[in-house]
Amino acid sequence: MAKPPDENWKGIPHCRIRSDVTSSIAWRILGYSAKALYADLRAKLRNGSNGNVSAALGDLKHVGWTSSATLAKALYELQAVGFITKTRSGGVERGSKVCSLYAFTDLDINPNPKLGVEKSRATFAYRDFKTVAEAHAALSSGMAKLRDEAIQRKGKTKLKKKNDASFNEAVKAIDASDNEAVGYFSASDNEAAKEYANAA
Repeated sequence: MAKPPDENWKGIPHCRIRSDVTSSIAWRILGYSAKALYADLRAKLRNGSNGNVSAALGDLKHVGWTSSATLAKALYELQAVGFITKTRSGGVERGSKVCSLYAFTDLDINPNPKLGVEKSRATFAYRDFKTVAEAHAALSSGMAKLRDEAIQRKGKTKLKKKNDASFNEAVKAIDASDNEAVGYFSASDNEAAKEYANAA
């Protein structure tokens, strides 16, 4: 006798993605890597854990992520058009060996004082775009802003490393996404950056 449909899901970890996410204008302009990352991060979500989602390369290698640069670019895209938001900065930003944490904007964030995650209501920021051109513009400007912030963090790290030898160990804990993204986007002739800039 076949099990009732709901019984087939009982005890099986699974993820739910809203239809207004995958049908949104913002989703339409995402690259394939960003869409794949969204699904992989969503699969890590458990009840009440929104805001405590790690996107560190070491946590995603088992699902096929091998390039820090590709991961960084995908993370930037998801943040730039409002699908995820950073709830805790790690690595260079905190000067300690912790990873950055993220939350999905279509879910409320429960407070977690131990992790430094504050309570927040769902913003559904990915719904804000009315046209493809508007979404492309936000993607281009958002990724440029995140790139510049990463470059600034990297510069501050170099300065502190020079002035404080004890900081060397913390520097090793730099978030791979930030570190690789600086190199990925710093070249003025980078094709991916041109593509998003031209589409805006």
